[in-house]
Amino acid sequence: MSLTAPKNVCLVRLSALGDVVLATALVATLRENFPSNRLTWITSPAAFDLLRGLEGVDFFVLPKPRRVGDYFAFRRAMRGHDFDVVLAAQASFRVNLVHAQIPARRKIGFDLRRARDGHRWFVTDAIPQRDEHLADGFLAFAGALGVAPENYVRRTTVPLTAEDIAAAKQLQPAGRFVVLNPAASKAERNWLAERYAAVADHIARSTGWSVLLTGGPAAEERALAEAVLAQAKTPLVNLAGRTTVRQLTALLAGAEALIAPDTGPVHLAGAVGTPVVGLYAVARSELTGPWLDRRYCVDNYAEAARQFLGASGAAPDWHQRVHHGEAMTLITVEEVCAQFDHLVADRGACER
Repeated sequence: MSLTAPKNVCLVRLSALGDVVLATALVATLRENFPSNRLTWITSPAAFDLLRGLEGVDFFVLPKPRRVGDYFAFRRAMRGHDFDVVLAAQASFRVNLVHAQIPARRKIGFDLRRARDGHRWFVTDAIPQRDEHLADGFLAFAGALGVAPENYVRRTTVPLTAEDIAAAKQLQPAGRFVVLNPAASKAERNWLAERYAAVADHIARSTGWSVLLTGGPAAEERALAEAVLAQAKTPLVNLAGRTTVRQLTALLAGAEALIAPDTGPVHLAGAVGTPVVGLYAVARSELTGPWLDRRYCVDNYAEAARQFLGASGAAPDWHQRVHHGEAMTLITVEEVCAQFDHLVADRGACER
């Protein structure tokens, strides 16, 4: 494939925050391979708050459209723009209607397996169909512009400020610490509070490190953190609902490790180089887990699929989720503690 040089590129990715972080690898790839082009990223206010300061990008902040009039207003805002290509890197009904309002000669979207809600009707081209990590799926949009895989930039970025770092330092304890982020955006991905508490006790007992609980301001996230706190025998620092996403990222940059289910902070940790003990059963870690280092994940997706999807023969589709309330119960405390001990041993070897 010959390398096309688009002058004016528009990327559309509004959410979720973990996916937005993974999409920064695509942005870095475009900046490195097309340094003279103009790149506009259409994203949500929450994502922009995380991404502001990212070099080489013009942002258009679009609140979630809720009425037909919101789409007409966005269409008017797009007048005067003349994009060579739109990278339609999100497939949902609302966002598909966003794609339709953007003037462009070419619109590249997802393949049929990843396309949803009529996505293919709103694009002119599609990335190849592959079984790959979400981040690699984003990089495939650069491939559709002619960038060879060896020229992909395989790193993610969160542009932290000095203020973010200073605020995080005010929150973190003296000495070494581990971040435990118990809640995901969907309850089916959450592990059990008593098991998180047992892992926190193991961390404190085996390393002497502090354990910090983090999470968003939603009532469900705070309640799960409180439940872990109540059941742990070790004193924990509860920061759930007390940090911005950027402060959480800065906090993760100073942590020894993150322990979390399938949730956005996993990818925030990846952006700052912090290893993750990820807990996976609803989706396979090869799809949604830590992008560049999954050594410490506990992945019981195959067993969950066998028990709750009846996948005893052929493997389920790469993107198939196990939407069952008991899927995460297949992960044991012993498995998570063993992976944490593996991580600690590896970090100790690096320090010697």
